[in-house]
Amino acid sequence: MAKPTVLRVNLALTCVESALYGIFFLLATTSLSVLVARRWRNPNGTSTLSVGGTLLRSPLVIGTLLLFITVSGHWCTTVVRLFQSMDYEGGQHMTDYYLLVEALPQVVASAFVVASVIVGDIILTYRVWIVWDKKLATVIFPTLCTCAYIGAGISVVQLFAVFKPEESIFVLASKRRVITTAALTLTTNMYGTGCIAYRIWSTNRAMKHERASGPGMGLSEALVIFVESAALYTSWTFFFLVSYIASSPLEAFAFHCIPAATGISFMLIIVRVGLGFSWAELAGSQLGVSVGHIVGPTAARGQNDLTGAAYPLAMIVSVTQTVEREVTDFALPGLGSKRDSDSETVGETV
Repeated sequence: MAKPTVLRVNLALTCVESALYGIFFLLATTSLSVLVARRWRNPNGTSTLSVGGTLLRSPLVIGTLLLFITVSGHWCTTVVRLFQSMDYEGGQHMTDYYLLVEALPQVVASAFVVASVIVGDIILTYRVWIVWDKKLATVIFPTLCTCAYIGAGISVVQLFAVFKPEESIFVLASKRRVITTAALTLTTNMYGTGCIAYRIWSTNRAMKHERASGPGMGLSEALVIFVESAALYTSWTFFFLVSYIASSPLEAFAFHCIPAATGISFMLIIVRVGLGFSWAELAGSQLGVSVGHIVGPTAARGQNDLTGAAYPLAMIVSVTQTVEREVTDFALPGLGSKRDSDSETVGETV
């Protein structure tokens, strides 16, 4: 197996990030289209201007737009770096170009990575707040970590901008700052992923207990927990931290794919919400049937039983259909009053 080199890693980075950006672009445009159509279809008598203002105040829309800017900006910078490496000294020293940490495209790309992580951490912290019924105590720790990351991330970009030519990114001074910065966002990610995953698992477990469902976690539930908790975002951050500590050339691949991985992770959640899918019920609805009172001359039934004849009995069956709705952009269906639902009851005679 060929050993990963700086040039091979960066060429692979361009290909893989382009593919990931295509996936992100599709998810982002889909989520925005669905969100706009949903708000536009049911404006509740408000004007077009009011609908537009509501969209711009939606955390879903704001998060999508910010991630679209940062992810698109980073992908464009990656393409620019590829073409500039081909022109660097006649294309004979492409590896040397990719080792120039202080090059303007490299600094700009690093800034887009930091910006993407900041947006991702804020969205993840917001989701923890929503999922845990807006309890302030649950977001104090990730908020402090995010604020610390903002300062540390800016310092890393500033460090890259003043790098000396031919200076390695793995020198001790750089490692201290980069590892500290990555550890801050990884801490936020692990905290947020753990809180959301536990909340979903515990709530779903309680729902199964209420409905006398079988124990155990199915594949669909595991997939939902993976998506809803932004586990992809956390896993990719961990991948970068490990590769950087190991001084592997793969750190460039892991680092510059962070924006795309962040965007895809949260676009999956936003598309799920925008299309109205509920993790609690994959079918999107609950169907309950209750048997009401029996109508008929039951007193005379005993006499007719002697002759083998019986009156036809009328049975009232009440069919109740409950349709789940999202209360907020990232709402988690609860077990009691937190759930916003519509109920339709139809009486039938059998």
